[in-house]
Amino acid sequence: MKKLLTLENRNSIVTINLEGGAYTDFHLKENPLNPISWEQEETSQSSFRGHFLCFDRWGPPSEGEQKNGFKHHGEVNDLVWELLKKPEKSKNNIEVRMRCELPMGRLQLTRDIHLSEDQSLIKVTEKIKNLNKFGKIFNIVQHVTLAPPFLNSNTLFDNNTEKGFENKEDGTLNQEEPILYWPDVTHDNQKISLRQFQNEWPRVSSFKFRNEDKLGWTTACNTEYNLMLGYVWKTQDYPWVNYWRSMNNGTPLAFGIEFGTTGLHEPLPIVAKKSRIFGSNIFDFIDANEEINKSFIAFLATIPSDYQGVKEIILNNSELIIIEKSDVLRNIVFKI
Repeated sequence: MKKLLTLENRNSIVTINLEGGAYTDFHLKENPLNPISWEQEETSQSSFRGHFLCFDRWGPPSEGEQKNGFKHHGEVNDLVWELLKKPEKSKNNIEVRMRCELPMGRLQLTRDIHLSEDQSLIKVTEKIKNLNKFGKIFNIVQHVTLAPPFLNSNTLFDNNTEKGFENKEDGTLNQEEPILYWPDVTHDNQKISLRQFQNEWPRVSSFKFRNEDKLGWTTACNTEYNLMLGYVWKTQDYPWVNYWRSMNNGTPLAFGIEFGTTGLHEPLPIVAKKSRIFGSNIFDFIDANEEINKSFIAFLATIPSDYQGVKEIILNNSELIIIEKSDVLRNIVFKI
């Protein structure tokens, strides 16, 4: 079932499916390629598609939770979101508001989306409210899932992380060893660049940012299609970015760019026991009746066929500046 909501400006289109709340399309009018066209084919799980939400957990439920009906990545993707405000123009944006409420987790999420009137840029704020009479730990992860043809073995991935690790997904409490440093790593005596998806390993990897970095970002560039997709956020909101790889016989099928509050892909009891990795929390806590706001920016940009990838992203009060990994000055600038 699809209940599609579309936002459109002068140069781009964004589509959200209210059945699950996922962003299923984000493309430029001059370039109809949709990077997030992926859909989950496994019918035994929730209907994962495009840029979906993992909430109030990232990963599998515990054994007891599973018996009570909890699913992988939480309840949110099985819910029909309530449309609180239809798309309308306000100042320099097109705005919409929607809400969901977890029946078992008793967390409410209100999402405000602002699509720039004349740029391929969206700003999203999500307000989380605890409807329980007690505080609880939770996680929220933005699961951006890329699909072919935007995704291939030459798509370039960049970020500003400090260090990370391979998620072993085996329930152990020391998965952060050995430490990985983006982008060049070694596995089974083989040198691997994580900037491109040319190897199945690591299936899931997680990276944190330097303590002094207030801004986190990640980008994916396909020079064949002259297209970049990027995300920017405050590290106090989302201190982790995770990457999931799905490949069949050497061909990339899906690639998850998953920024959020955790870097440990395990049930919450294990996450609670571990508590921190590299000095960073791997869960959030929300008190009874408390409200927490988190936000991010997503953008699409046209790039030349010889683009080298992203070196740095700067966000100030008026501009978002994307700096290339090149001696040639070819900055991409969005007005904020």
